[in-house]
Amino acid sequence: MTEIQALLLIKSILESADIHGIENILAEDCEYMSTGRGIIGRNRNESIEFLSSMTESIKADNVPVTCKVMHITDVYEEDALFHEGRHGLTVSYESSDNYVYMIFVDVNDEGLVDRIVSSQENYSIEYDDLRFGDDESEYAFISAPTTVKDWITALSMWLETANVDVDDFYQYIDEDTRVVFQKGDAESITLESGLDVEDYFDQLMNQHFDAVPHIIRDEEDGLILTYGPMSAIATLNEEGALALISIYIDTRDEDEATDEVGYIEEELTKTTTTEEDLL
Repeated sequence: MTEIQALLLIKSILESADIHGIENILAEDCEYMSTGRGIIGRNRNESIEFLSSMTESIKADNVPVTCKVMHITDVYEEDALFHEGRHGLTVSYESSDNYVYMIFVDVNDEGLVDRIVSSQENYSIEYDDLRFGDDESEYAFISAPTTVKDWITALSMWLETANVDVDDFYQYIDEDTRVVFQKGDAESITLESGLDVEDYFDQLMNQHFDAVPHIIRDEEDGLILTYGPMSAIATLNEEGALALISIYIDTRDEDEATDEVGYIEEELTKTTTTEEDLL
């Protein structure tokens, strides 16, 4: 796991207010440190306990959280913990453009997080467009996906980075998994089986909007992935396997989309129809 991937996984934890899976990315001696309060968690268990209290508070207060990956461009304090070029997350509440604090992570040689730092130090930052990074390894599930949050997180990372291990992703697709895609008022397109998903799903995911994916919670704590005019939900079956991914694009914001969106939809429809005609 890379630093960027670790940051995106923590982003999904805070935005979804769900720490499921956190134990798989933290080293046993992982510390949680605050620049204002010092060391809060001295090991993995204490760090998980603190993160759990954070997410429970977010959920109880029904506070929407927005995280964005950034890097430091200038440092104003001589004794600052981090320097120019370092990546981190900004954390905002109530969809505000003004972030409250930043999060940084240290990743050890085994690809596990051994320190999380919550910082309110004074830096100049720029936000990153991760889709154009060429030095990152592909993201793969840390462990087998068993919850809606696991799938929503993977979809979010796919849309934000366009850099996932598709073979790893597809190995967890059930043979009965369906995908429903709809753009505006147009007729929806349905991938009816796991095999169809493996053949065509990447075409739906290779869309680019001038936006950053975020996970939001509905009134019943269900998770929705938003990405500009695009929204997606995932549903599991009774056995806990992925049953359905539903993707909708609101065409009222179509000016934000690239021409590629319509092209993908047209090609997907044409290809699907052609194969059905051959049966």
